[in-house]
Amino acid sequence: MDPAFAAPRGAISCAARLPPEFLGPARQPKAMSAKSPTFLGIFEGHSDPAVAVVRDGKVLAYSEEERHLRYKHAHGLYPNRALKYCLDVAGVKLEEIAAVGVNWNMAAYGDGRMRKFYDQVNAEFPMVDDKTKGWQNAMLRRFNADFMKSHHESAWRRLFGDVAFPKLHGVAHHYTHALHACFQSRFDRSICITVDGSGDEHCTVVWVHEGDKITPLREIKIPHSLGWVYAAFTEYLGFKAYDGEYKVMGLAAFGRPNAELRAKVDRIVMPAADGVGYVVDPTYVHYGTHQYSDRYTDKLIDLIGRKPRLDHEEITKWHEDLAFAVQENLEDSVERLVKWAVKETGIKKVCISGGVGLNIKMNSRIFQLPEVEDVYANPLCSDGGAAVGAALAACFEQTGARPEPCTHLALGFEEKNEDIEKMLKLAHLEYERPADLAEAVAAELANGRIVGWFQGRMEAGPRALGHRSILADPRKVENRDKVNAIIKFREYWRPFCPSMLKEAADRYFAEWTDAPFMILSFPANDKLKADAPAIVHVDGTSRVQLVDKAVSPRYHALIAAFEKKTGVPVLLNTSYNVKGEPIVCTAQDALRTFWATGLEILAVGDFLVRKPKLS
Repeated sequence: MDPAFAAPRGAISCAARLPPEFLGPARQPKAMSAKSPTFLGIFEGHSDPAVAVVRDGKVLAYSEEERHLRYKHAHGLYPNRALKYCLDVAGVKLEEIAAVGVNWNMAAYGDGRMRKFYDQVNAEFPMVDDKTKGWQNAMLRRFNADFMKSHHESAWRRLFGDVAFPKLHGVAHHYTHALHACFQSRFDRSICITVDGSGDEHCTVVWVHEGDKITPLREIKIPHSLGWVYAAFTEYLGFKAYDGEYKVMGLAAFGRPNAELRAKVDRIVMPAADGVGYVVDPTYVHYGTHQYSDRYTDKLIDLIGRKPRLDHEEITKWHEDLAFAVQENLEDSVERLVKWAVKETGIKKVCISGGVGLNIKMNSRIFQLPEVEDVYANPLCSDGGAAVGAALAACFEQTGARPEPCTHLALGFEEKNEDIEKMLKLAHLEYERPADLAEAVAAELANGRIVGWFQGRMEAGPRALGHRSILADPRKVENRDKVNAIIKFREYWRPFCPSMLKEAADRYFAEWTDAPFMILSFPANDKLKADAPAIVHVDGTSRVQLVDKAVSPRYHALIAAFEKKTGVPVLLNTSYNVKGEPIVCTAQDALRTFWATGLEILAVGDFLVRKPKLS
């Protein structure tokens, strides 16, 4: 370890030393009018632009631009289609919006505080390279209030003309993540940990949530970023940063402890001097010479001792073991912070947010800690989902309307049956309308068919939750391989996940909590391994979606009908898309994917379409 990183200077501070505006503007309750004010949230930046609409603390709609555009992540684009969709759902015009929440501390970018922070970082780490300084300057130019106002109003003017534009409501980045998770959880009190690449000056913040109050307990600032390190190894292993991190997580389950690799990773991310926090040596990540990637320096390659993997090269056991070491280091770093926070506060429930909160293995390890009673991992924890957090924050701070708990993510585009039928007729397709769709589809699944399931409003976020899903019988491992080979076209180590009747959870898991969003996994018992081997990952866990009849009645009915035929209340569920494409949005998207893959049956709205050879 380089001496410069033995004791961090300014990396960690405790006990609520953040400036007041970091917590967002003071809450200002207002009397509700006959029609309560409507708020938007917009995220647009490096990728995953998205829009949300909120009224009275209720999320009315949320949509990611990629789904409408059919361009995965929609890098660098303004969410025009998502914005129009959300306004249409709310039944309002742009000029009627009370405010637009954005998840950046705009004041700090404009009044010199972020410039001062960057200068302090650069003085502390004189090896900061020119690209990093360029990134700092770009952040300062982009996220100050003047530029943001001009930028958004320019986009709105092109869409709507010279209307009366709503005001922007800036919310500090990590506070946005924290408010979103804590207020939409089912907890009155919790510890919250927000972990991402970076947001404003922060990389990780530990919070105490009590009622309507969210207070910072510990902050870790740039350049000490677990998200940046994970992204670096994502690219080193041959995947794309901010896209392939879930591949590294899945690959890690195939790895085994390797003391030499773990020791090398521990030179990049190590415990802080107090034994609680963590410190990153940024000379392995951003600060230094880059010949292969902007995400890691040549020093990292020298440390690991191998050239980075090219995306077409074979994955070896060594790569699996490296992924294991990186994942384990991440989990250890976050575990120390959670244990410390629980001990400091006596609060045993934990909320998780920020982009790293999509790491299911990390979330599940936190849930399994004996010190932790329960976990709520925000299913829209990434920056795209922060459009929801920013809209909820603006609504709460300007009207006093507290966000409602999150019970579902069916917040996107929906098509009526009459429109679906018109499309089927236009395409000259034979179709049927079964009297009991769930019964008909369950019979096909029990007979080994692979089914496209397109129902209701599109779910938000990266997981299919029974609205835009590909479904299969989980009783045979061959079905998992079949879905992978002829439909998903994805890597061997990627797990497939179960949708399970909520009332069956006790049958298959010794310890579990409400998990409707596929963002937690639990150790599978022997009965689940026997009943549904296709959805048990190599590490013996299942990333489950527990389906509640009150929330998803048609999907629940399908799984219940499958159970009557097979005795197994579980379906293999994966997102309705092929590798490299967004999840389908419209029925037309669903048909294109249906005909272009090995899907055999399509349940679209009330209708059933079969491939000709199956008729």
